[in-house]
Amino acid sequence: MIVTDLLTEQLHQLEQLLETLTAERECLKEGRADGEVLNTLAANKQAQLAELERLEHLRREAQQAQGLGDGARGAEQLASHHNADALWRQIRQQADRLKQMNRLNGFVISQRMEHNQRAIDFLERAVGGSVYGRNGQAKPKNFSGISSRA
Repeated sequence: MIVTDLLTEQLHQLEQLLETLTAERECLKEGRADGEVLNTLAANKQAQLAELERLEHLRREAQQAQGLGDGARGAEQLASHHNADALWRQIRQQADRLKQMNRLNGFVISQRMEHNQRAIDFLERAVGGSVYGRNGQAKPKNFSGISSRA
């Protein structure tokens, strides 16, 4: 594969991953996140990451074939040797944006998980034990420990 084509495909894949992370962020912003949509987005993300890994592997092989190092410096040199410096800068910028967005989405997810765990803990204390049975289904219990009075 021609190096500029490889880098162009890598940038394209990064852009697609950014679209997926943006859709994930939008779904997480909803009051009630749609689990099915999030599962679909997670599957898309995994496929996109696998493709990016494949492209990374090809780029590293090209770097080695040209006697360049494995790391970022070798990738920069590879781009430079093929007059693709601007393309490499775009890849780096896009990767930085993706890293930030992924970190933010992960934070939102962890916050939601903590909130859900606190709600479950509260309900368990209110009913005097676990709200869920071993099979993961809600136990039919009386919520007499919870007052509905304001």
